[in-house]
Amino acid sequence: MKIELAQIRPILGDVERNFAKHKEIVETSTSDCVVFPELSLTGYVLKDLTFELFRESEKAVEKLAELSGGRCVVAGTIKEVRPGVLRNSAAVMIGGRIEYVYKFYLPTYGLFEERRYFQRGDPAKDLKVFQHAGIKFGVMICEDAWHPEPAEALALMGADLILVPSASPMRRLGKELAIKDSWEALLKAHALMNTVWMAFVNTVGSQEEEFFWGGSMVVSPLGDVKLRLRLFEEDRGVYKIDVDELRRARFFSSFRDHISSFHRVLADL
Repeated sequence: MKIELAQIRPILGDVERNFAKHKEIVETSTSDCVVFPELSLTGYVLKDLTFELFRESEKAVEKLAELSGGRCVVAGTIKEVRPGVLRNSAAVMIGGRIEYVYKFYLPTYGLFEERRYFQRGDPAKDLKVFQHAGIKFGVMICEDAWHPEPAEALALMGADLILVPSASPMRRLGKELAIKDSWEALLKAHALMNTVWMAFVNTVGSQEEEFFWGGSMVVSPLGDVKLRLRLFEEDRGVYKIDVDELRRARFFSSFRDHISSFHRVLADL
């Protein structure tokens, strides 16, 4: 499967213009699956705009599904799961059909305020594995990659590729962009520990007082960065996921071993 990382600069609160950018990229893509960042249709730093934009973003997802044709499209949006209850979501559109993946870990520290606006997903109901163009894949949203369980669960459920739509702002500034190094380490760790392909798609540009750094990347099951998009600029990149490389990595790893009793211990802690 060829995936395209669509590293865009969403305009905060302007769903119409963000949809137009999604449409242009989907219609010109040569890939099997186009992946956009977290909350790509609305922008990330929404605060109370969250309550005003959910209907418009849901309609944008429906229009995007109509034009996606036989392609898979993953876009960031807000989903109302019951009246007055909203979730930070990734809409997964395959052949015009829409499914939603919800964020589990909602960051509410420092600059993040997600629990004020969103309800978190329920792993017992909301973990999903999809199949398209010969590849089984899962989706986990940004902060979920900072915890071990979502990636492990998706890999054990059958995912060979994990997509990570994100809105990671700059922080820990110094001579080096430390947050980029942290993300690269996380993606390599998930890829190596779970023997899966990882594809991280980050937002770029400014929203309110925050600046998002881009730097989207694809990491192989052996922990090698195979595709790296530009920092601080909009960018697009296509990479073909190689099942044989995944197979070779699993031949020489402990992927087949899983001692579930560790999780029973964790459940009681």
